[in-house]
Amino acid sequence: MSTPANPRASALPGASSGTPLLTELAPFALLAQRAFGREPVAIEPLAGDVGRRRYFRLRFADGATALGVFYPAEELDARRRWLAAREILERAVRVPDVLADDGEGRQIVEDFGNVDLAGRFTDAPDEREPRLGHAVAAAAAIAAVLDPAVNPPFDFALFRRELDLAREAVFDLWLGEPLSRDDRAAHDRFADSLCQEILDHPRALCHRDFHGNNLFPLETEVAAIDFQDLRVGPDAYDLASLLWERTTLAWMRPPLADAAVAEFASRRGIDPRALAARLDRVLLQRAWKVCGTFARAVAAGRGEAYRRYLPGEIALVGRLLSDSPRDSPFRGVFERRLAPLC
Repeated sequence: MSTPANPRASALPGASSGTPLLTELAPFALLAQRAFGREPVAIEPLAGDVGRRRYFRLRFADGATALGVFYPAEELDARRRWLAAREILERAVRVPDVLADDGEGRQIVEDFGNVDLAGRFTDAPDEREPRLGHAVAAAAAIAAVLDPAVNPPFDFALFRRELDLAREAVFDLWLGEPLSRDDRAAHDRFADSLCQEILDHPRALCHRDFHGNNLFPLETEVAAIDFQDLRVGPDAYDLASLLWERTTLAWMRPPLADAAVAEFASRRGIDPRALAARLDRVLLQRAWKVCGTFARAVAAGRGEAYRRYLPGEIALVGRLLSDSPRDSPFRGVFERRLAPLC
């Protein structure tokens, strides 16, 4: 097979060989040559998530593709945890094959295509129910795996820090209006109570970011990516991420979510009504945490794609906040400060 003398240039027509991006791409062509005996004919930079990892699609002359992943120095521990989690998860769910690894932060891994589960949900509404079932089956399979101790379990400090970061990101950074001392105290009482509550839930292994952008539709199952934060936590955690986050907010309805909860409960051998109640509480913590993640990215100019998700996530927090004493300290703050933004 013949390949261009400089396949990196085909990713960016007209770019000179000295540009920083082409310098970054060249090692992937060399890694592919060493691993497969051939270089790609094109390497295309891909949009990443809010993290610092960089992603590329490698295209070969025969039409085959693979993904290049670059871990900068500050993300090398994430690479280690990804590899450790993958070794465990491949026994339970579909995960990418590692095709090449230079040991210096660059990997070439299996490419599941450019349409993730969120995209398939949007493009093929008639497939939502069966493909949601495939994802529920994967979540249940992960939950059944014994903890490989890739990461410490969820604990109070981790959950509580996430909610502190959410408060800071939403009010201080995104809105530019920090909470008053009294409102800050109200938020903190709510956060303390919620974090302790969900820590008392039954525990299971969690993917940690089990949403449609980290899942890819295959024929009769889904494949999972971005699982380096795998850890033990509340048993409804991954289900909450799957059902009510990002793109699902536009079309998810209670009957479909209820059916997914019942399926997960059946696969896990637990009471579906109790699971549904736990899910709402876990979802409240997760939704407020996600509001912070999106708000921080938007405020930093790194996440304009997430600006459109913020109103839906904020509205979800409002829906989940109850009138009970455990939520009422923050509910008043929410209704005054955030409800008008939904």
